[in-house]
Amino acid sequence: MDALIQELGKLTNRGKALWLTTLLCSTVLLLFGVFGLVTQEKDAKAIPAEFNTDGETADVIWPGENFSSYFPTNSPTLSPTLSPSIEESIHVRDSNHPTLSPSVETTQEPVASPLSVHPSMQTDLPSREPSQMPSESTTTFSPSVTPTMSPSNFPTVHPTHVPTSISPTSSSTGSSSPSISMTDMPTQAPLFLTHDEPGQYNPSFFNYNISDGSRFGPQSWDNVTGLNSTSNYWYEFGMHESQCSKGAQSPIDVCTQPVKHCEEWHEFRSKRGDFKISSETVEKQILPNKLRALMMRRVGDEPDPPHVDFSGVGYANLDLLNIDIKIPSEHLICGERYDGEMQYYFFHPVKQSLIAVSWLFEAKPDNLVNQHMQLLIDEFQKVYDDNEESCKADMNVTTIQNQTAAGHESLTYTRARGSSHNRRMKKEREPVWDPFHEDIQRTIHFWGYRGSLTEPPCSPDSVLWRIMDVPVPISSGQLMQMKNILFNNRDGDSCAFTSTHYKGSVARPITKSIRYYKCTRSDYVSDDERELCGDSGCQLPFGKDLNHYFEPIVYVTGPPSESPTSLPSIIPTAN
Repeated sequence: MDALIQELGKLTNRGKALWLTTLLCSTVLLLFGVFGLVTQEKDAKAIPAEFNTDGETADVIWPGENFSSYFPTNSPTLSPTLSPSIEESIHVRDSNHPTLSPSVETTQEPVASPLSVHPSMQTDLPSREPSQMPSESTTTFSPSVTPTMSPSNFPTVHPTHVPTSISPTSSSTGSSSPSISMTDMPTQAPLFLTHDEPGQYNPSFFNYNISDGSRFGPQSWDNVTGLNSTSNYWYEFGMHESQCSKGAQSPIDVCTQPVKHCEEWHEFRSKRGDFKISSETVEKQILPNKLRALMMRRVGDEPDPPHVDFSGVGYANLDLLNIDIKIPSEHLICGERYDGEMQYYFFHPVKQSLIAVSWLFEAKPDNLVNQHMQLLIDEFQKVYDDNEESCKADMNVTTIQNQTAAGHESLTYTRARGSSHNRRMKKEREPVWDPFHEDIQRTIHFWGYRGSLTEPPCSPDSVLWRIMDVPVPISSGQLMQMKNILFNNRDGDSCAFTSTHYKGSVARPITKSIRYYKCTRSDYVSDDERELCGDSGCQLPFGKDLNHYFEPIVYVTGPPSESPTSLPSIIPTAN
């Protein structure tokens, strides 16, 4: 230090000033350098909003965003499971889709939430620590300009390739907070439009509108009048006063716990009669709430309508009066509603009661066309087509096509392939249509109870119901064809839609439970099987006419006083 002072003393005043200036500038530069390093570290931690680490333009990040929730660390993760504090901050929207697990599944590829998130929505978004983001390896994650897939609330087997979006709109469940929309696809319009309730109406008018305040829906059926005339189909059977809130009402939900014993001791014995479905002996009607095939009443000995000998009712050979088709089913089996219900009505002159045999339709995706049922559906299709042609004769064809509900045109090809193109040939060789054909009747056992009509006048205790325990298989195309005929039919004169359905349903809601019974193999076997193997039946069960045995929808144990019904032996033993 002394040597430095001596050297300074030797300098002139000009030299001393130059040296001090140099020292001061060096000090200032050093301070600026230290300040720049500190600032650079802060900027590196914050990550600029305009540029990513590669210098490429990135998505906008709003101020105050927690960047650590979007970028994984380079270290592998142990589990994507959320911590309890994080789980509490997640807002999950109610959904009609069942979730498989409340935990988050690990995906094959790293995923990151969308970066274009509005600050006002941050409170409802799940925040994650970097270690909670799944990663494949220690490779560095770089945000992509291409939209990436966001975490889903619903575990999927395969990741979707459609980017999701976050929408601030309220969900249909009534949640006031923002919800996560799974796709940006528009909501599909209903296939069959519910028509407005009429301003001017007939006193006997009713519909299936179950919403609050409906003047004509099931809750208001007691107000239906004008049933005391022949315009009411049930009038001739003494049912002409609306009693829809009195006594034992139908339909009901039947299941595995009957409280009564089976009241039959043999299968009901049916005869198909002499009627061809396309002949004038069977009148096909498209009514506001059903498709109806009305049988010509017996006149003399011939021709014979279809008829049945029911066990346990004390009368033989009751004629089939009409076949009604409702969509969807009115009766439920253990809480399940089927795709449709076909009801056969008979009248017992001594008991002054109707007997209704109910067949449930089941339209599984892989079901083949039920060829015997198609014969009946084709006849309703002809009525529908005739009504359309009548409208087109009086109105502009283009207007009619625009007003027809969606779905009709797409069905034309499906139903025409197997039915319309050869009607003339079919009429010549058409066999007698059998309501109890093996494609329809696949069982001889059923649930039974005493109930009511399922429409006004709803006469209580007036119908002996039999709900068959094996459904009738139909194709999805056949179901859609029947829906189109029933829900899109127009009056041939006024061209007004005739259906009184509500959101694709003409099924009365189920009523309170009624005491029912269930007939099973422990009560009786088919006549053919009894003749072949005795009253107890064969080891390998057979159905009517020794057809293949179909297992019932559900096995029933019988009333509490009985032991459980043994399951039938489907496969024969070695003996």
